Amino acid sequence: MYEAYWGLNEPPFSLTPDPRYLYLSRQHQEALSMLQYAIERNKGVAVLSGEIGLGKTTVCRRFLETLDPVFNRIVHIVDPNLTPVQILREILDQVGETTDSSDRQQLSSQLHRVAKEYYTRGSRIVVLVDEAHLIRSEQTFEELRLLLNCQVNDAFPISLILVGQSELREILAKVPALDQRIAIRQVLKPLDVRDVEALLSHRLRTAGYIGEVSPFSPDAIYLIHRYSGGIPRLATQLADSVLLAAFWAKQKVADSFLMHSVICDQSGAGVLLKEKIVA
Repeated sequence: MYEAYWGLNEPPFSLTPDPRYLYLSRQHQEALSMLQYAIERNKGVAVLSGEIGLGKTTVCRRFLETLDPVFNRIVHIVDPNLTPVQILREILDQVGETTDSSDRQQLSSQLHRVAKEYYTRGSRIVVLVDEAHLIRSEQTFEELRLLLNCQVNDAFPISLILVGQSELREILAKVPALDQRIAIRQVLKPLDVRDVEALLSHRLRTAGYIGEVSPFSPDAIYLIHRYSGGIPRLATQLADSVLLAAFWAKQKVADSFLMHSVICDQSGAGVLLKEKIVA
């Protein structure tokens, strides 16, 4: 609605995890690099965790884009609440190996055979499990661990990456057989105020903004950081709302007064966020 007013080609603050809009803060860049390192050095298992809204899914999408499909058969599991048999069938299906079997041992043997064949041809299977904190079955975690039993000359033809919210770390600690085999652990944390400013600027520029002056005043940036707690998703939601408010008010810079108004108007969201930060 406000894109033309701000000289934008597209909405800058969509909640869709588009890798083009990923602002690589130092910690996001580190997370991306560590995932790449886990694959390149054949580390077996890597875990990326953090609170909701910090950009885990977007980092993973950027990571998957960096993998050469010639050398990596990517399996992206977005619904982790699967039984061991369903997990095995899903992996086989995504690598193009259809099967009607419901026998866990048969499926496991088939997957190990396929993985070893890929590996001897210079390729590997990369299994990325999103929202892994939703896994509630110990048997499913055990099945994921057993993927690592597939080895060729002490190398892993199947790499496993688990991505989830902070409670994933506690869940894994209760599954020591898998937890002890995790080679890479990366935790995303909230952004500081400078990173919030850089995040908003990056998204505006990506959307086509060419103005010399930021549409957000320094005080507005401070308030966005304060009331979002440095969580990128909340920061972009507030930024989107204040740009719309500035459009209706015909302001070319969103200042602290307008920012306060937006926060107070969002059905008490600003109060709740403030209480969260103060606490």
